[in-house]
Amino acid sequence: MSRSVGEVAERRRNALGLCTKELCSALFVSGRRGSDVVEHDLRMLCTRLAGGVLDPDEIAFAVGPGIVVGALSDGSRQRAVASGDKGAALVASGRPDVSGRPLRARELDAREWPRGDGFRAVAGYAPLHDAVRTHLATSGGRGVAVVHRGVLVAQDFAPGFGPAVPTRGWETATTLTALIVGRLVQLGLLDPEAAPVPIPAWHGDGDVRADISVLDLLGLQSGLSVTCSEDGSDDMLIDADEYFAPYFRPVSVAQMMGVARSTTSPGKTFSYKNIDHLAVSLTLREILGPDVHGFLSGTVLPALGLRHSVLETDAEGVPLLCGAWYTTPGDLARMGALLLARGRPAGEQVLPGAWVDTMLTESEASGAGRTEGPSAMCHPYGASVWLNRDGHLAAAPRRTFYALGSFGQAVLVLPEQDLVIARTGLDHTPDHNRLIGAVLTALSLCEVSR
Repeated sequence: MSRSVGEVAERRRNALGLCTKELCSALFVSGRRGSDVVEHDLRMLCTRLAGGVLDPDEIAFAVGPGIVVGALSDGSRQRAVASGDKGAALVASGRPDVSGRPLRARELDAREWPRGDGFRAVAGYAPLHDAVRTHLATSGGRGVAVVHRGVLVAQDFAPGFGPAVPTRGWETATTLTALIVGRLVQLGLLDPEAAPVPIPAWHGDGDVRADISVLDLLGLQSGLSVTCSEDGSDDMLIDADEYFAPYFRPVSVAQMMGVARSTTSPGKTFSYKNIDHLAVSLTLREILGPDVHGFLSGTVLPALGLRHSVLETDAEGVPLLCGAWYTTPGDLARMGALLLARGRPAGEQVLPGAWVDTMLTESEASGAGRTEGPSAMCHPYGASVWLNRDGHLAAAPRRTFYALGSFGQAVLVLPEQDLVIARTGLDHTPDHNRLIGAVLTALSLCEVSR
């Protein structure tokens, strides 16, 4: 469908916001080279999300300490500011006083994974190392970590990346959200089945949103609605695009939840949308207080074993747990290993085993086949975990479960093989079946050669 001149201008302006924010995070969270980010990341974002209406070469970037300003020849400007361990965020034009603060570089811990970052080649796994290197050389992969029987047996990176270089994890943050909830359940701070959730705007008489629980939100069956387009649609990144709004303009999660629409009662329909996990983000702020980010980053993430992950926030400090986080293959592998161990890695009960079982149980609406939203996202789904029960990942056994993020981020857990495959990357069309097949084939050779 052709777009009006005004809608094209909207997409260009919003693509500018997206690119300015991404460059700021890549520079001051990941520590990457700006020229590489513009040539690869921003070009991919403009092509896939903005339909090519903006070329990154059109953007004049001005970079200061912790600050990136992007401008177009028509006068459009966007500004993003880094805030240390809160990552980076777009800043409204009326706030010139905001100063930037890059993330302090995190040192590698020489202890062996998972307690540290140390990795040493394990005898007998040479075919697996070769398979990982081949994958990275022939795809947009940036890093791969493979855990077999609880041991990190293969890990490698594309040039410019490494074990302490976090990159955008996109929607793998939704599975992280469920892990965070599980940790709070373990600490006795949250009841995931209680309704209403502590979002005051939802507590009015007769408000159907008062029936929504955290478990409904994690299972994407809350009944909340958000404007969301099919991938590649001309509707992406227009002003009415609520799904991508947190990525291309300054947002307030509290304001978003105040006006959130409910189209059906909870438990009726499965719909893949980010508003559910943003509602969990605000719920966490209401439970943990204004410094929710500090508690999550300083207490919860370390308990989950995540060493190099960064949660980004809105202007009020609410984590954007829909997909605004930066992480590493090693941390993604820790997430998968935590689930595979039913919340008890290395003998410590980090999550209740029953909570992990809940995460891996298909939600009521998903199990009933009552789905809506993007067609590619209508597969079996638990509490923020994808399930391969229908065999849509043909290369993987049906007991496989996984987390996915845009552009090729993945945590693939194969219980029958006692295997976790974690990947970061930048692919227009990721082929996770290819990676799974390559790892399983190589692993079979490793078993023979040991």
